[in-house]
Amino acid sequence: MRFSIIVCTYGRARALEHLLESLAVQTYRDFEVLVVDGNRENSPVEAIVGMFQNCALNLRRIPAPKGLTRQRNVGIEQSRGDVLCFLDDDVTMEPDFLSRVDGLLESPNMQDVGGLTGYDVLNYPTRVTLRWKLRWLLGAIPSLKPGDADHLGRAVPVSFLAPYSGCRPVKWLSGFCMIYRRAAIGGLRFDEKLPTYGGEDRDFSAAIGSQWRLLLCGDLHLRHHCTKEGRDSDVDRVFETGFGVGRRFAKCARTPRDYAVVVRSFLGDLLVDVLAFLARPSRYTFLTAFARASGFFQGLTSLETVQS
Repeated sequence: MRFSIIVCTYGRARALEHLLESLAVQTYRDFEVLVVDGNRENSPVEAIVGMFQNCALNLRRIPAPKGLTRQRNVGIEQSRGDVLCFLDDDVTMEPDFLSRVDGLLESPNMQDVGGLTGYDVLNYPTRVTLRWKLRWLLGAIPSLKPGDADHLGRAVPVSFLAPYSGCRPVKWLSGFCMIYRRAAIGGLRFDEKLPTYGGEDRDFSAAIGSQWRLLLCGDLHLRHHCTKEGRDSDVDRVFETGFGVGRRFAKCARTPRDYAVVVRSFLGDLLVDVLAFLARPSRYTFLTAFARASGFFQGLTSLETVQS
């Protein structure tokens, strides 16, 4: 089984170096690495890639227009593997990571698994905060079950899962590590209208999950370092998240019940943001509420740009 490791990068050359270091020592060797570089001319990534091309890595740098979904689609088109592994550029893993993935996907009882992800030992488990409980009570999310999601894109973090052994079914995969069979992807591509923090991982994995099983594997350890370099501002990220929620609703809401869920979800998140502002008034909490609502309506009205 041949792997294509697709790494989309922008503004984080040092983090990328650490990822390539962990890939260079993998015990499983049948893989290629595609670094899809969204930096402009004189990219610092060129020097990093040059270092590792001399370390027995089958490594290519592919310049592409900046934008996570655009870069990931370029990676899909340029890849040659049977399995496509999308990794953030600030991820590292143990030397047996790919060997474990190969063992899982080759297992006879895993042939209907279209995608899987690993357990982030740096950041999991996260606490189910009051904000998440309120979002559930107000109908902004479908449940508090880790990894749950509905067809409208309302999703529950997989990070709520405490450490465990084995694999558990989930309904979406987190974008820092998404591993898919090429057969499961087929002609599917990432929605290029979604911004970086617009939930392209939920959108893409939910489409695959409608036909294949998705798993989170508790013994498949990796580390997501959440490097801040190259990231959008917190308020911009909230806007992008709101846009993604609105766009997913625009693409998937069909019945009167769906539209009722859309309204309830929007009002639930708005109320939670207002309560956050009242509890701790600040410029940030005010801008957060405005950015989320603005992004939501822009995403919701982007229906005419949805590709058929």
